[in-house]
Amino acid sequence: MHVVSALLAEIPGISHAFGSRGEPVPEPFLAAWPAEFPTWKQVHGVRIVEARAAREDLGECDGIVSFTAGQPIAVTSADCVPMLAARRDGRAVAALHAGWRGTLAGASGELVRELARRGEDPSRWSAAVGPAIGPCCYEVSLELARDFAREFAPMGESFAVPAERRLDLPAINARQLREAGIGDVELVRACTRCACDVDGTPLYASFRREGRGLQQRSVIVAAPR
Repeated sequence: MHVVSALLAEIPGISHAFGSRGEPVPEPFLAAWPAEFPTWKQVHGVRIVEARAAREDLGECDGIVSFTAGQPIAVTSADCVPMLAARRDGRAVAALHAGWRGTLAGASGELVRELARRGEDPSRWSAAVGPAIGPCCYEVSLELARDFAREFAPMGESFAVPAERRLDLPAINARQLREAGIGDVELVRACTRCACDVDGTPLYASFRREGRGLQQRSVIVAAPR
């Protein structure tokens, strides 16, 4: 089943969903996939581009914004952090993907800066950070953990590295969005590595658990007017 943000669900005219192992493309958007979506290649960077039309080639990017009513956009993940955002009047949307490289490079802040460059007031936007690998399962090298501890030290001791060699990428990105000026941010806590149903079946695709292959899409669209 897909996951919906309570915060984004309050915005009129916005449809969205975070995918899962059982719904790699969330069911509400399955009929539109991929014909009505732009094409793009995620590269663990901070480039943000605008989508205006179906099947438009956006090139290499990890963030997409759209001011075109009815144009769905998405990001793909399998442990990395998916983020969806919308202007509170329901007339503009954004999607962002951030793994550890994008998080360390400040992808969340770059999305907010890109919105500002396009004349947007970030305080009029809401964002949701979706299911991603959590600090319960995201063990990294000691060197990388130290890099994160240094980079995000202003957030408070042990915020980015809550346990030895464990990173909390969802919390870092949620904090970055808030500090960059997004008005409201919801952190949807679900670990893609270990979350299971009552029968023990994994709920999400996870690179750490099963390697390359399965992925899930996180989708958002402003309704046609």
